[in-house]
Amino acid sequence: MNEIERCRDLDDEVFEEFKEYFPKTVVSDFKKEFPTTCLLVNMFDSSSAFIKNSIFDSCESDDYYGAKVLFRSLIEHFIRFKYLFVNWGLSKSDDFAKNYLDYGNAREVLDLIRAKVSEQQLHDPEFRIKDWDVFLKDHPNFKNKTRKEVDAETKKYTFKNIIRFLNEEFNKSDNEMSSFLGQLIIEYSDLSSYVHGGMKSYQTMMTNNSDKKREEEYNRISGLTFQMSNSIKLFSVLMYVQTDREAFSKHYFKIDKLLKQVNSQ
Repeated sequence: MNEIERCRDLDDEVFEEFKEYFPKTVVSDFKKEFPTTCLLVNMFDSSSAFIKNSIFDSCESDDYYGAKVLFRSLIEHFIRFKYLFVNWGLSKSDDFAKNYLDYGNAREVLDLIRAKVSEQQLHDPEFRIKDWDVFLKDHPNFKNKTRKEVDAETKKYTFKNIIRFLNEEFNKSDNEMSSFLGQLIIEYSDLSSYVHGGMKSYQTMMTNNSDKKREEEYNRISGLTFQMSNSIKLFSVLMYVQTDREAFSKHYFKIDKLLKQVNSQ
């Protein structure tokens, strides 16, 4: 059995555990107390699972380029989940998740508006958005804020600032996680070439032109993919344990045990 098959088999065991505990989340005290946090947890869990399965498929079908693009996406989903997890742990409230949804969405809308302005300026260099109401129609909660204020607040949720925040927090108490974060950021940056069509991606592909080299890389990516995706499940369950210990503790320990089977290799 190769590494990818082993990861898939372990992942199937995690999924069986997921099928057992997920129905409990709907009626959990955690969901009642932190409904928006619960929503975000489930969103990150679902999206990372989809990406994980696609990475496994890409590795098994020798789709080197596709696996690299997807792996970069998974890194970002994992780091954004850690951002949610750490902030919830610090506040034990639903406020951060609410702000993350509101301002995160607002950031994307602002970026889209800028893109539309840039598109129009290709034809009309003097084009400007005349009315802030274009934005406020979709975000009435910000009606008492200026565009500058909203822009400044939403920048807290950009990926660059998320990394800065996590690095500061991990440096306080978790050197191992700080080191792992550093490794992920380096890889995330390196993988940018695959997403944006950089020359380095093609050069790397040409270097890894033997079956053995590609297999080694697929095995490495599959192991990290399994770890990151199912760490999201593990820490999600840990959050539920804080309010529903009896219902979720056994699932936490089972997933932790399965994760260690890959981590120990």
